[in-house]
Amino acid sequence: MENQNYTITKEMLAQTFDSWRDEFRDILESHRREIQARLEMIEREIEKKSDKENVDILVRNIHEELRRHAEELNRIHGRVSAKMGTETMWKIVGLTLSLGTLIGGLVGFMLNIMLRIK
Repeated sequence: MENQNYTITKEMLAQTFDSWRDEFRDILESHRREIQARLEMIEREIEKKSDKENVDILVRNIHEELRRHAEELNRIHGRVSAKMGTETMWKIVGLTLSLGTLIGGLVGFMLNIMLRIK
């Protein structure tokens, strides 16, 4: 009988320990899932922050490039304006000379025709 009680007690203790082990395993697994979820959330936050920092850096770089391009365009515009002023002046001089030559040629032609008619 004592041996039978011992066996029953042993089996009961084994079942109790097995159930405790299962409960501890469930608790540990639950904690592991919670910790994993927190880690993933932290990683997402870090990615968001690093993405935000990267975007800020890209925006600053783009603004710097736009500023440099604007300065370069202003310099080119100044040079073109100065060059266009000089070129325009020479074009006007050339046009005036051409028109003067044309008018002079027409006047000469008309005089020549009038002198022949008389």
